[in-house]
Amino acid sequence: MFRNIALATALLACAAGAGSMAAQISAPAKSAPSTRKTSSAAAMTATSDTTHHMKWTKAQIEVAQTELAKGGYYKGKPNGQMDADTRKALKAYQKANNLPATGRLSDSVLVKLKSV
Repeated sequence: MFRNIALATALLACAAGAGSMAAQISAPAKSAPSTRKTSSAAAMTATSDTTHHMKWTKAQIEVAQTELAKGGYYKGKPNGQMDADTRKALKAYQKANNLPATGRLSDSVLVKLKSV
């Protein structure tokens, strides 16, 4: 009789242990919060002048449109809106000047447009 009780107790202990082990295995691992801090200089280095600003001002876009129009790439009236015609003109300008043809305004493209 003691043998049966010992066997039942052992089975219960194994079942309880297996249940908690399964819960540990199936639970998603928690990632530790990052303690690494990036400086603004490092963040600025990550974004080179070949990338575009998140938001160009209306005046900057208008300057680009005006310069693109002078070169014959932009056919509309400069309005400061980054629309499909502006992107198409930028892409054509970039291709003609051996630049990556992204159709996006960048610091380097804006500088080149102003220097023409």
